[in-house]
Amino acid sequence: MNRSTLLTSAGAAAAAALALPTRSSAQTLIPVRFALIGSGGQDEVANVIQQFGLDKKYGVALEVIDFTAPGQQYPMFRADGADVAAGNFVDLLRQRKAGVGLRAFHGFQGYSNLVVTKPDSPIKTFADLKGKKVGEFGTTFLDWLILRAAGKKAHNVDLEKDAQLVAGSPPLLNQFLAKGDIDATLQFSSLTLGPIAQGQQRVVSEMSDLMGAAGFNPHCFYVQWHVTDKWTNAHPGAIDKVRAMLVDAYAKLKSDDSVWTPLAEKIHITDPALIAAYRDLDRKIDNPPYDPSLIAPTQKLLDAIVAIAGPDAVGVTTLDPAAFLFPGRRGR
Repeated sequence: MNRSTLLTSAGAAAAAALALPTRSSAQTLIPVRFALIGSGGQDEVANVIQQFGLDKKYGVALEVIDFTAPGQQYPMFRADGADVAAGNFVDLLRQRKAGVGLRAFHGFQGYSNLVVTKPDSPIKTFADLKGKKVGEFGTTFLDWLILRAAGKKAHNVDLEKDAQLVAGSPPLLNQFLAKGDIDATLQFSSLTLGPIAQGQQRVVSEMSDLMGAAGFNPHCFYVQWHVTDKWTNAHPGAIDKVRAMLVDAYAKLKSDDSVWTPLAEKIHITDPALIAAYRDLDRKIDNPPYDPSLIAPTQKLLDAIVAIAGPDAVGVTTLDPAAFLFPGRRGR
């Protein structure tokens, strides 16, 4: 703005006010709190957003709240301790049924977990798991429920009934497998990168392949970004800004190799080959398809889960379309 001496005192005051864009802009930023498990790599997107100022680009002020235990985000939501976090579609429906105001609004991660065994194991296919000792990290977790439903439909094997189950945390299950205490285990794909690369584990079945063999759409809803109704009601239309911020962040993660070394090192991956494998895995499974056409296939999957596990174990039977927002689409 021209600040010539011909400006009146009133005009000069107005000019001075307009000359403070940073302060004015900061006052209009929309605050949003992301609850993320940093030790599990959930904060990759948030790191990129903050590193490149993508929140400010869209008029948002991102705050990251770290937590450690899966499921802890839901008490945080209920206590108004967070606005956004990741979670699977069954937990979303369970929480809404319990009265928690939450909705999904963007894809977080697609199906990628694996059933693995030792390289010299006689187990070759999913059907060979019948009668074997199989590790699991929770029989009410969505992954296990899908494993049961898809395994039964594709191979006539319900692991909960047809195998000997051994419970443990995911890291402990890797130890059990290495010592020969179990024959195979369901495992997070990120925890198989090292053992597979070092020749200590071999893949028996990938979750997405098993789903496809069972006639389920492997792009069904899995883990999404969830947002509280309280936040969306307090900031009408702002979910479009948050979605656009995420789209930009995922594009950066997809195209810029330089961001991955520090991200991998945060979760103690330092070997260059494993960093590359970690990067490629995340690029494959992160930011999955998320659109209304996936509601019907996901309901089909949920029907099969309920049929094999029972409605009490699952907690919900219907995929409520109101639980899913589709920012940027007409009629959302």
